[in-house]
Amino acid sequence: MSFREKIHWVALFGLIVAFGWYFLAYPWTIANTQQGVWTAVGMLIPVTIIFLVPMIAGTVFFAIRTPKEANLKEDEREKTIHLRGTHMAYYPLVLGVWANIFFLINGIGFGYSVNILIATLVVSEVIRVGSQLYFYRKGA
Repeated sequence: MSFREKIHWVALFGLIVAFGWYFLAYPWTIANTQQGVWTAVGMLIPVTIIFLVPMIAGTVFFAIRTPKEANLKEDEREKTIHLRGTHMAYYPLVLGVWANIFFLINGIGFGYSVNILIATLVVSEVIRVGSQLYFYRKGA
């Protein structure tokens, strides 16, 4: 398993744990209030910490264990994997933004809108990282 693949596994784990906590702990009963919007903003601080700590620790750990691999430049295979994963994540991102615009036009509250945007970003990132992991395993 390459250094970048290991980092992708850590990123996938971090995304699922951090945003899993966010969406499970978010007080949905107050979502469409001003307090609900500020709660969403406030919860993004611990989400960022929950995501960054394993990313930093994992990167440092794997870089110490395999320093030569950590310093290698991205080869053509890895560039292709990166581009394919980013391409796959683009479509759910666009669909989520358009859905959010549709819901806003039809009267959804800002609290739900903020959470739809966050969910759109998270789903797109999980698809990006997950597809990149798939391509690493597949050998694309």
